[in-house]
Amino acid sequence: MSKLIDLQQKRGNLAAQMRNLVDNTDEKKGMTSDQEAQWKEMDKDLNALDKQIANLKRVEELEASLAEVDNPARRPEPESRNPSNPLAASEYVASYEDYVRAGLNMDVKAALTVGTDADGGFLVPESWASTLIASLGDNVVMRSLATVTSTMSTENLPLVSDNGAAGWVAEGGSYPESDAQFGNAVLAAHKLGRIIRISEELLQDSSVNLEAEIARIFGITFGTAEEAAFVNGDGTNKPTGVLVTAQVGKTAASNSAITYDEVIDLVHSVRAVYRRGASFLAKDATVGMLRKLKSTDGVPLWQPSLQAGTPDMFLGYRMETSEAMPAVGTTAKSLAFGDFSQYRIADRGGIVMQRLNEKYADTGHIGFRMRKRTDGKLLVAEAVKTLQQAV
Repeated sequence: MSKLIDLQQKRGNLAAQMRNLVDNTDEKKGMTSDQEAQWKEMDKDLNALDKQIANLKRVEELEASLAEVDNPARRPEPESRNPSNPLAASEYVASYEDYVRAGLNMDVKAALTVGTDADGGFLVPESWASTLIASLGDNVVMRSLATVTSTMSTENLPLVSDNGAAGWVAEGGSYPESDAQFGNAVLAAHKLGRIIRISEELLQDSSVNLEAEIARIFGITFGTAEEAAFVNGDGTNKPTGVLVTAQVGKTAASNSAITYDEVIDLVHSVRAVYRRGASFLAKDATVGMLRKLKSTDGVPLWQPSLQAGTPDMFLGYRMETSEAMPAVGTTAKSLAFGDFSQYRIADRGGIVMQRLNEKYADTGHIGFRMRKRTDGKLLVAEAVKTLQQAV
């Protein structure tokens, strides 16, 4: 059924284009030779679509009649039981690459209709989105620690900030009433965007993997912006950083150093339930300082990982590094510890890219405006605690 709907939508789009062509025809002079050729080509495509739709309807009628057969197991599953993502269709992927390399034509525009964004541009195909998000994750430590969800909605999402409580009930007694609280725990749809330029020569080179190149640019630049927001964002047109909501678990005696006892106090300022699976988060320079710390009996607290790509351990907990964390300094929250899975990241509405043909034409480049919507917030303030340096 989904294939039939796709064909019908494609036919409708083509018919609308034909209608638009007629509306733009000079009433006195009639169609130009170019318009007439364009009309003939579209009419040919429309006839082909009509035949495909008729044939597919006939097949569905035959399948419906097979429902009365005693052993329907031999029939293939109806397509409607296995709905596919239109952004993953081979036609959409191929048309999207044509759009990136050469711009829009009527066929490409018709094929990309299902991914048209209301603010302009087209949603990137599913395969592109997976590559882009994977590249983004490589550059955003918080994404590997937080709980990440994805939805096509761009509306605010209310989240439970307090689950309420249960209570013991005596025989014949009344059940305690305890409602879940939503409060200000709302994940919005903040927009992150940029424009990149790609040379016309690079776009015309079919040997260049545009998906990989765009993913590299996207992952580095969007990743830097996201990491900064997920760690320190003030919540105004951007996510609320984990350090903004997290509670201070320990204040250091110095504004330029961290001691063993202070780290121990920080760890135990976090409730045991949140220490399970907890980790440290610090700037690389701060990690360098921590690597030199020893326990009171002279044992190094640092435990390097045995396998490349896995986090080192500190006091038995994972040590993660983020350059978005503040450096050790006056009143800086230089070290965070806790259960970062309580930080929720919500990606919204897919990734959109729009080709800008004229903006950089004088230098032989094509611009691409890229954007995505996301938000982040620590739902349980006590799940992550920070070490704050002295004044």
